[in-house]
Amino acid sequence: MQIKKLLLTLAALAFLAGVSFGQGITQGASKTYTIKMNVGNVTGATYKWLVAPANGTTTNLAAITGNQATIVWDGPVGNYTLDVQVTDGNGCLSEPISQTVEILVPGDLVFAAAFPSTTTCSDLAGGAEGSVPGHSASTFKITYAGNSNLQSANITIKNPAGKYIGLNGTELANQTAPGVTVNNTAADKEIELSVTDSWENNTGASVNFEVTLISAVTTDNATVSANTATDVKRTITVSPKPVIAFE
Repeated sequence: MQIKKLLLTLAALAFLAGVSFGQGITQGASKTYTIKMNVGNVTGATYKWLVAPANGTTTNLAAITGNQATIVWDGPVGNYTLDVQVTDGNGCLSEPISQTVEILVPGDLVFAAAFPSTTTCSDLAGGAEGSVPGHSASTFKITYAGNSNLQSANITIKNPAGKYIGLNGTELANQTAPGVTVNNTAADKEIELSVTDSWENNTGASVNFEVTLISAVTTDNATVSANTATDVKRTITVSPKPVIAFE
């Protein structure tokens, strides 16, 4: 009961001071902030954004004058203050508001080792299944070791012809923006996904699908980039189709 009273008292003091409690953001993640003007002339209003200490971000906050800012929290691990103040359309200045942000050590965003790269058999002509037992997709799992749960992940899939595709093998219309979003169906730090491995391989040698983990969005709407030096790639190897003939 005493702890509950203390928390309520701290919250009330923070509200009166115009300060909100801190948020944990993984180092290198970005987050979008939006300011709502409850009183004042919105038309022509300009906003001043500031991070202290300034090395908490490389984002050029001086160039942002609107009520929304996307900030990359790529500074050293530690606590920072995000301050915002507005001059409304009447030329009147608001009291500044502040939010504490804690930059946390990056948690690994990787493919789970228990779901390694796979090998399958070529399809037969017309798309008939060529594997015994038959299957048409390979399963992988994305895991995150940070503080927040995963909301979605962004991956790319390249087929053996070098074209980017969706999970079901359909070639993407925009090959220059080939990211595929995979949503998390549970409130946790894992996303399981099935990627097509259907391919007719007549080359006489094995060919590969390439699956690459690019980034993820956490449940606090922060974007976490995958570290290319870690376990962020999976390969689906399609063995060549056997060829037989009468002697």
